[in-house]
Amino acid sequence: MKVKPKEIQVNLPSVFKFKTEDEIHAFASNINSIIAGKVLMKYEELGSLGGELVAIFYLQRNNEFSELRESFMKLIEKEEIETYNAKSI
Repeated sequence: MKVKPKEIQVNLPSVFKFKTEDEIHAFASNINSIIAGKVLMKYEELGSLGGELVAIFYLQRNNEFSELRESFMKLIEKEEIETYNAKSI
């Protein structure tokens, strides 16, 4: 049975953490199956944070997307620098 929702409310862009790359793809596929429309949710893998993969999910790239992406990229970069410095000591 196919269900076509009339209205779906999502808060995008959003950032989530995953254990594997496969989980990121599966999450996007599941959401797109639910939405079942012409507009598909897209995602971008940002990197690793706290030992998990970080991905941002969005419908379109706008100012909110850019700000959220940039804030997580700074967190990831900061963690990478701290890890590198800890290994150098």
